[in-house]
Amino acid sequence: MNAPPNGADKTTEAARIISAAFGVLARHWTLPQADVGPVEPGFTPLTALFGAEPFLAAMLARQQAGTPGLDAKGAAAFFISEYSNLLGILAAVPFLSHGLVPDLSAANCALSAQLPPGEAPRVRLRLLNAAGVTDRVPAEAEACFSLVDHEGLRDALSHALEAHMAPLIDSLHARTDLPRRAMWRLVGDAVAMRFLEAGQRLGCEATAKEDVMAVLMRPGSPLANRQLHFFDVEIVDDAPPREVLARRTFRARGGCCRFYTAPGGSLCTSCVLVKPEDRRQRIEARMRAELGLPPAPQESFSPLTPASRHQGGDA
Repeated sequence: MNAPPNGADKTTEAARIISAAFGVLARHWTLPQADVGPVEPGFTPLTALFGAEPFLAAMLARQQAGTPGLDAKGAAAFFISEYSNLLGILAAVPFLSHGLVPDLSAANCALSAQLPPGEAPRVRLRLLNAAGVTDRVPAEAEACFSLVDHEGLRDALSHALEAHMAPLIDSLHARTDLPRRAMWRLVGDAVAMRFLEAGQRLGCEATAKEDVMAVLMRPGSPLANRQLHFFDVEIVDDAPPREVLARRTFRARGGCCRFYTAPGGSLCTSCVLVKPEDRRQRIEARMRAELGLPPAPQESFSPLTPASRHQGGDA
């Protein structure tokens, strides 16, 4: 009979399992790179980084450089959306591929980021300790992580997202006065979108949608809001027998990135401030254009706005 793993063996095995989940992430997405290890030169613990004035100033200035005239609140909204997109896919892939929620709290993470102008960003997020929870039952997983049921796994991810983002949201609120509630809505929007994307890529879209809505709508969570949801859009052939030509799932946002407040800005297609019917018609128009179909007879709105070019602004 094999002896039970000691503390060092558990840590090594836990790091291996987390690294395997991050390997799935790396096979499908270039950002963020993720691993497990100690703080090394080039990395800064998030607990220090999220409260550092030079870091916050640089991140807000980066958003304003890309959208001239954007105010401080808009820059904070853009940055929260950008960062939450990275966190969202980092959370989604281990959850969906391995039934795993690593310890994503800010206290357990360090970041290395190079953002050269005009070049692709390079972002690495490192977990300092290999810890987490799982709902999978293999012996090696049970020995390394806390074992929970699936509802417990969802709750764990909800708490992990909050523990990661709360220090950054507090710092941005103090610096820009953007309401915390507005930022939590943007976090939820980004996480929902990345779960949908991961589910589509990994072949588990229905499960991904169900899981992430449970994660984000946990009672009492600052992530919960009633406007965030998924919806389907179908394009039907105009000619009999009216076959379905395309069907896609989209995320309806619960938050607003404030692009409309910038000079020349407007509401994004999936913004919470856009009427649902207008949102659907705009998405249908874009899908019909992609299929080479003429506009639907009922279309009577202005063309899609430049907001769809902003990473947080598409449907």
